[in-house]
Amino acid sequence: MSRVEKRVSADGDKVKHIIMGFIAGIIISVLSLEYYGYLRHSREVDSATVEEFKLLTLKPGYDVKTSSKPSGKTAFCSGGSLLMRADKTPSAAGILVDAKSRVIKCDNKAL
Repeated sequence: MSRVEKRVSADGDKVKHIIMGFIAGIIISVLSLEYYGYLRHSREVDSATVEEFKLLTLKPGYDVKTSSKPSGKTAFCSGGSLLMRADKTPSAAGILVDAKSRVIKCDNKAL
């Protein structure tokens, strides 16, 4: 019976070494991908809330008070979604979403 016990423990060690080699391979792969720049990490700036907006309803007889200063932002419709960009950096634009991150739709034909 000693041969059987040795064989079982040797097989157990073999499985253990295979699992440890697999885990080490994954760790080395991730570290090398990170080192060579293939892993892209998101920054807070990429998904940050830039500004919050509120909707003013236009009902008959309801006086809407707004500031006379411009906001410095321009909204436009692209692909059926409402996008907004700052006037200072027109190359950077973002999609407008509601509080539940649903896209605000727009109609190009109505404009």
